[in-house]
Amino acid sequence: MKKWFIVFFLFVITLFQSLQTVSAETVEWKERADLPEPRVGASSGVVDGKIYVIGGGTVKSGTYGNQTFVYDPKTNEWTKKADMPTERGGAATVTVDDKIYVMGGRSNDGVVKTVEVYDPKKDMWEKLGDLPFEKMVPAYKIYAEAIGKKIYVVGFASNSYATTYSYDLETKKWEKKQKLNYEVTGAVTGASTAVIDNKLYILGGTHYIPQIVYVYDPEKDTWVENGKGFTAGYYSALAYKGKILMTGGVNRIKVYDPKSQSVTAVTNPKVPYRMAHSSAIIDDTLYVIGGREETSSFTGSAFSKFKSVMSISLKGLNIPTDGAENPEDKDKGSTTPSEDNSTEDGDALLVVTMVNGLQKEYQLSMKEVNGFLKWYKQRDAGEGPGFYEIDEHDNNKGPFESKKDYVVFKNILMYEVNKYK
Repeated sequence: MKKWFIVFFLFVITLFQSLQTVSAETVEWKERADLPEPRVGASSGVVDGKIYVIGGGTVKSGTYGNQTFVYDPKTNEWTKKADMPTERGGAATVTVDDKIYVMGGRSNDGVVKTVEVYDPKKDMWEKLGDLPFEKMVPAYKIYAEAIGKKIYVVGFASNSYATTYSYDLETKKWEKKQKLNYEVTGAVTGASTAVIDNKLYILGGTHYIPQIVYVYDPEKDTWVENGKGFTAGYYSALAYKGKILMTGGVNRIKVYDPKSQSVTAVTNPKVPYRMAHSSAIIDDTLYVIGGREETSSFTGSAFSKFKSVMSISLKGLNIPTDGAENPEDKDKGSTTPSEDNSTEDGDALLVVTMVNGLQKEYQLSMKEVNGFLKWYKQRDAGEGPGFYEIDEHDNNKGPFESKKDYVVFKNILMYEVNKYK
């Protein structure tokens, strides 16, 4: 009897420790007060420790807002401020000298060149001269960052290059700079930007292929490639301690190191897939605001129930330094089995279990199975498309020439591979 009591006691202790571990992982991301209204592609900035979210796409298709909302992390409350004169979304936004500049984007009347500046201290908007671009720059294809006393604006011009302008905050004049020539169509659609060491970085893009990171040096007035970056678009980038943190579209925070030109994933509790959201860092805390669930197509409209705001302390995360991975992260970062590339001979039964409990079985060659494993591993690290195409071969039913399943990554609970002898 005493022996069984000890075994039971140890079981309870083990269970309690397991629950503690799960709790510790789930409480790292904190749910904050929701946005007053759903928004995607909104302009945002941080002034005096408060986050401003302005305009953006609304739940009504093709309609943009002009409301200014401010979030105070200390009180966890949202407050409405003066409306922006122009309703718009997908604009270029930059905060400099405690003022938020909103440039271009798409309004309810179409693409605009309008530049408007918000002064949070006065709660007033001021209209400046229009953008100098010769052509209208579509929404989500225009970006802005401040370096010194100048604002640098990059805008889509054609399928092979983007135009760069600088705006001198003292002389109030625009100057044309070196254009950005890029190799991949879509490289500057839905991309993200950040400034490290007084250089402007453009990362991302809408195509599901490895994207090239482009960096602009204002002193030399040159654009150069700086390694591979992120795939897909409408993410959010933030500079943090010499690195660039990317959120959205992946279930972990991704870190780009400009010096080593490498990308790593930070081990942290998984977050909801989202795109066209706002983000900010205040007192080593990362805030992810609004946006919409990631989809293969982007319409610029918000989801009626997606007003989520979340935060996580960056101090507790293992952010790599000098481009080096933490050895422990290699094990903790993913539960995906490594690929068995030692042989691709033979066949196997791939069983995929979805989050809703549905199971799908596929009779495949080991070469096809390894292709699935490779995709899953890359997607778990934030690379590649959000779905995988599986050919059902002779398993297709009905009078069809072919039948293919498209498995969505975020809907997969688990999978198993049973190789035949």
